[in-house]
Formats: sequence, C-alpha cells, structure tokens
Amino acid sequence: MKKKYFWVFCVMVVCLPFQFFAQVDEEEDYSQYEKYSTGENVKRYCTPKVVGLSPAKLVSIGYDFALGHTINSSSIGSIPAQEGKVNNYNGLALNANIPVLSNNKILINVGGSYVESNYSFDNDSLYNPLLTASGRGLNALQLNTTIFKPLNEKNFILAFAQGDYSGDYSAKNMQSLSFTKLTWVGVYGWKFNDRYQFGIGATQTYRAGGKSFLPVILYNYTSKNEKWGIEALLPARGHFRYAFNKRTLLLSGFEIVGSSYHLSNKDQLFPTNDAVGMNEGYDNSKIELRRSEIRTRLDFQRALSDFIWVGLQAGYIINYGFNVDSGNFYRGFGSDRPFVMENSVTSAPYFQVSINLVSP
Repeated sequence: MKKKYFWVFCVMVVCLPFQFFAQVDEEEDYSQYEKYSTGENVKRYCTPKVVGLSPAKLVSIGYDFALGHTINSSSIGSIPAQEGKVNNYNGLALNANIPVLSNNKILINVGGSYVESNYSFDNDSLYNPLLTASGRGLNALQLNTTIFKPLNEKNFILAFAQGDYSGDYSAKNMQSLSFTKLTWVGVYGWKFNDRYQFGIGATQTYRAGGKSFLPVILYNYTSKNEKWGIEALLPARGHFRYAFNKRTLLLSGFEIVGSSYHLSNKDQLFPTNDAVGMNEGYDNSKIELRRSEIRTRLDFQRALSDFIWVGLQAGYIINYGFNVDSGNFYRGFGSDRPFVMENSVTSAPYFQVSINLVSP
C-alpha cells in the first residue's frame, strides 16, 4: 500500500509545474533588434545559469541529525520480530562539485559526496539482523559527473551520471566494488529567458530504495522582481524560494533521499536460506537494505561573504521504505515478488547545518 501511495505522490509532483506555465510572463526577445557590423554569423549558446537561483555549491560540509523514532523489524526464519527504539541518527554530509571544463559550448563538472547515518539505539540487546546491521551505521560514497551541453540560444542537453557505493562498511571492512550502483539522468531543455528554464527527461535512480526508472521534469523559474521562484527536479525534489535579499534565501519544499545499502554477511547476518523462510533462492551474499525517505523542509541560506554561505534545514522525515532485499534488480509496477524482510519505520523531525563554498 505504501508503494502505491509513493507512485501517486510521484505522479502528482511530476505534473506540478504545468500549472505554472500560464503564469510565466512573456519577455521581449531583444535578439530581433541586434545589428551586426560584420557579415559573420556568430552562433550563440545559452548558459546554465538562471537569475535568482540558490547558489551552486562547490564544496559543502554539513551535519545531519534526526530525532527519535522506531524501526519495527519483521521476523525472519526462527528469528522473531523486534522493535528498535532509535534515540537518533546522525552523521557528516560532505559534498563537492567542481567545474573541470567550462566554455560557451560545454560545461563539465565532476564531484562526489560522502554521507553517514549512525544509529543510536535505546536497546543494547538487539538480535534482529536488520537492527544489528543498522547499528553498525550506514554509509554512502558517491562519485558523479554533470554535463551541460547548449545546442543553441534556447535549447540544451543536461546529463548526469553517478556511481553509488553504499553499505554498512567501515574503513577497516570495505565491501566489494561490485555492489556499486549506477544512477543516471538525461534531460532535454529549453531556456526561454534568463529567469525561466524547463526540461523533460528520464532517470534510473535508487532514491526510492530499489532500482527505479522514472520520468524527470526540470523547472527553474524566478519572478520579474526576483523575490520568489521555483527550483525543481521532479520527482526527486522541488522547492519554492523566497529572497529576502540577494544574500538571504528561504526555500520550502521536499526532497526524496534514498539508496540501496549492501549489508555484509561476514557475521552471518542471514546465515542460511532457512533463515529467509519462504523467500527461497535469494543470494545471502547480496542482501541489501532498500532505504528511502521523503524530507519535507524549510531551508534557510545566508551569505557570510561572496563565496561562503551557511545553511540551516529543519523539517520532517517521512520514512517510505526500509525493506531488505537480495540483488540489484528492477521490481516494476505490480511486482508480487516478496522482500526478504518487510519493515516499518516511524517518521521523525530532523535538522541539518552546513557551511558552503559557492560559485560566484
């Protein structure tokens, strides 16, 4: 039932931008007045920048903290169900996104991120394998590249690819690179003016926990007075933006955060196929946690200088998925293939503080 509501939610947010089309004011095309002093035809290209957008972060260091909630883990084989009371989970969030090639014909950025989720449980006598795995902490290391290719003054192609290395590993016990997941996004877009950018495309993503294929809508808009706007890459995230001034912004919206974490079986997490009960045939060496959160939030951003901004997020985490599965595959709509473990997680308030080096 939760999955059904999730896809209804995705459809709603994908359709959201169309209601704004009629509100976008027309701007005069000044190019028709251009005069050329030479006989040469100079081809012009659009840029990725949109006036008023929150600043692009080159380097970001943040700290994430979610308050208490519970994880209700299901029984598995002879191991009974157990409720884990989480005092909090917290961790560092490090991000970098650096341009390596930039000219009027192409922009290429490379970047990476590292995000920790360290769980603190109220009960020290955990025996359910899901809870003991979560107690070791969940880590996500990602490397990515973004390519913006303008085709002319109006049209562009945006491509994004990311390798995601997620699991309950530690610096002393790393997992195989074979568990790396690939995320990609492809968008064909239009830049109608310096304040309005729109695109459509598709993605392979793990934000919903397992592998998903979804349509994508890019929608960036700033009002004429530059006081408010919209920043969205649906269905992954969408925010309304209000500018108190050019150095102080407030965003309100949501982001879907998730990944598929490999759970190591070095300590016989799921020792035999008998432990998985009715789910015979699953490969215990490829056990993964499909974790997904919908974060509704307020995001306050303030400039300390031209290049340094601070950010403070406060919001509510709606836990969509926390199920255990085996292998990297696409379930698809209507799939009745059972999970290794189906679990439920209550929602929780969260906070994040960050300091960011931004692009001018």
